[in-house]
Amino acid sequence: MFKRFVLLVLCLALAACGRAPDADALRADVERSLAAAYGEGLFRIAELKRMGSAADNGAPAGETRRVVYYDVALDLDRDVSLGAWDQPGAASLVTLLGAGPRSISGVKSGGNQAGDRIVAHASAIYRQEGKAWTLVTPAGFKAAEAPSLDTGAPPPVTRQLLDTLDQITHSVAYSASSTAQHVVQQELERSVARIHGRLSRLQQGYPLAGGPDRGEYVAFARALSDVARAQQIRVSPLITGGGAENIALLRSGDAVVGLAQADTARLAYDGKGPFASQGPFTGLRALGSLYPELVHIVVRDDAALRGVRDLKGKTIALGPEGSAVRATLEAVLAAHGLQAGRDYTVASTPFAASLPALNSGEVDAAAQVIGVPAAPLRDALTQARLKLLPLDPAAIASLTAADSALMPLDIAAGTYPNQAERIPTVGMAALLLTTADLTRDEALTIVRAVYLTGQDLLAAGSAQGAQVSVATARRGLTVPLHDGALEGLAALEHGKPR
Repeated sequence: MFKRFVLLVLCLALAACGRAPDADALRADVERSLAAAYGEGLFRIAELKRMGSAADNGAPAGETRRVVYYDVALDLDRDVSLGAWDQPGAASLVTLLGAGPRSISGVKSGGNQAGDRIVAHASAIYRQEGKAWTLVTPAGFKAAEAPSLDTGAPPPVTRQLLDTLDQITHSVAYSASSTAQHVVQQELERSVARIHGRLSRLQQGYPLAGGPDRGEYVAFARALSDVARAQQIRVSPLITGGGAENIALLRSGDAVVGLAQADTARLAYDGKGPFASQGPFTGLRALGSLYPELVHIVVRDDAALRGVRDLKGKTIALGPEGSAVRATLEAVLAAHGLQAGRDYTVASTPFAASLPALNSGEVDAAAQVIGVPAAPLRDALTQARLKLLPLDPAAIASLTAADSALMPLDIAAGTYPNQAERIPTVGMAALLLTTADLTRDEALTIVRAVYLTGQDLLAAGSAQGAQVSVATARRGLTVPLHDGALEGLAALEHGKPR
């Protein structure tokens, strides 16, 4: 009898351990995290259902961790734009709830109103400390796979236009004016080339130069492909090396649309920096600004490192030599009185590779300009004791005064695991780029697909997609807008989508 009693107690203890923490503890932690990031009184938990848990196979040695899965419904008690660039938004919500962009519904690109409900399939990692369970961090998510593409079909040709063209060509053929004949010949050659190009794009899609696999750029490109497909527009996401390669693909004609940071686009347009040998790319055009990319400076969680000036004498990973991003990061450090080679040693390690190097002590800091939440950093902060450094207010003022592409922005509290405070920094816009060869109508079509209110890029798999809005489409531009984009944005701004 006693043995049965002991076994029963043991089974109950194991069951309790397997279910820990319970739904009440989970609710309290979610409420606390939301209030810390967004303030009291914005979100109200209408429903929270614990869906189960599993052992965390990625837990550090000596720790017992569990991943808890839950569904939550949040009601809004006041109006809010979760796509704003200067306050906690959907990116913070993705992190706080341990959800993937596709796992959250109800975030509206035009802003949410009081009474709206946001629903998420969420998760969190807990660590056992004695008999208690402590929230470590929200769990991470996997990048979305590239969606399949439907087959496009060319639109019907207008008979009346062909008849008119036939009349013009026949009348000019018998004209004595060689100038008139030359004009018609030039225009016909140009039109045939453009028709061929557009028909090819309709059938094969608009190649969109994104970025490295599992990066923010390619996630956005895939999300845009998903959203555009609903409008019968084929966007073909390309995995590339990033902004500089994307611009090279636009220049060569191997891509029709591409993503790049504002500083990279400006250097390419002017033919400076890494683009000096190629000369100015004066045909480069913007279709609009997408979302902000912020300067991140990551260090180990050392009490002696409180600000950027504390990096004097350290080794800092700034990415590949000669890149526009590296030049921006060096300018940020210079604004804090730190010069490369004199005050710190530069490591050319790429950002994703620099995070494990930082954790192991090979470098002392890692810096990057990237959208939030940056997936590599989010994953690293989940497993390692790292933190973000704030920029000095005087340095922010100096940087933004000297460079029109830079703007003062905050990494909102809760954007990353264990980040309780906002991080003042600077950022620039990620731009959607094309060339002057894109036709007016094609530019209008793409702009409408990207910026039309209600296009849910967040739900399509881009955490940054919620920040894409016609309200910020002109912010931080460093190259001229395409004529078609000017027309399309103006129509959307006045509530008259074409």
